Amino acid sequence: MPRAATPAAAPAAPTPAARPQGIAIAPSHAGAAPAGETGDLTADAWLELVAGSQLNGPSKQLAAHSAFISYQHGVLKLAISPGFEYLSSDRSQAALIAALTGPLGQAPRLVIDTGAAGAETLHQRADRQRGERQTAAEAAFMADPSVQLLVQQHGARVVADSIRPFEE
Repeated sequence: MPRAATPAAAPAAPTPAARPQGIAIAPSHAGAAPAGETGDLTADAWLELVAGSQLNGPSKQLAAHSAFISYQHGVLKLAISPGFEYLSSDRSQAALIAALTGPLGQAPRLVIDTGAAGAETLHQRADRQRGERQTAAEAAFMADPSVQLLVQQHGARVVADSIRPFEE
């Protein structure tokens, strides 16, 4: 029985080395310093960390009203605005430390000063962003040709604080 001709095989592309199934292989970090030992936490990273945390109650408020100062050698320095010192209870600090232990790779030593810091707090950032969305919504509304027509031809007035962004 005649054999069917087999098509010529294309040259084999180089394949990566086979890896055992079910084992996650990550780059080796042997000898790497734990997170924060090199000061790699920044004010923006702090805000994202707090926003994404599972904190709630007083510990969430403590984190949201705390501005990042620094994180070096396992010491996290924060500044809390005057008037919010009551949020810094031992229980709130313990919950904050517990929540940060995983993302930072170690339990940080927490130092909270009272006063203004150069960075904004999560609470301040939320207020600023809310104001920016409000300003953009008002500008978009007032730029609408229909609104301009009503104002110019019919003497319509826009009631202050009646415009809201879609998200709210």
